[in-house]
Amino acid sequence: MGKIKNNRGQQEMVGFVLIVVIVMVALMVFLVISLRTDKEIPDSVEVENMLDVLMKKTTGCAIVFEPQYDSYEDLIKSCQENKRCSNLDKMACDYLKENLRNEMEIVMGTESVINSYNIEANYVFDEELENIFSLGSGNCSGSLSGAQRIISSGGGKILVRLILCKD
Repeated sequence: MGKIKNNRGQQEMVGFVLIVVIVMVALMVFLVISLRTDKEIPDSVEVENMLDVLMKKTTGCAIVFEPQYDSYEDLIKSCQENKRCSNLDKMACDYLKENLRNEMEIVMGTESVINSYNIEANYVFDEELENIFSLGSGNCSGSLSGAQRIISSGGGKILVRLILCKD
């Protein structure tokens, strides 16, 4: 009788260990899958339209001569090329960051559902990435949406990405 109880106890222990091993393997698979999936920010037509309008807006900076003021798109190219606003005696990058920040603060003020933003531009040439600028403000507590725009520049391209956080 003692041998049967001992054998039954061993079977229960093996069964318990087997269940623990199966649960651990399942948790590991779940963990690997959840870490592997990128938390990609969904593109939004609304954000894309906002970015398009912003890129076409004329600034107060004239790189070449005074009546020919640059748009934000042109100013980003000038910033990447380290040019200067001839009419303001400022570097294009300094003027760009200052005024783009002001524009985005206006957008956040008029659009009450937007509580934070991040806008950045990167120059891509031969698969190498060079950051031109990155601006952001606010704390995100809601859902993210974004858009990007590609601008041809020199032998490469500039990738401008706008990400908004909405309540």
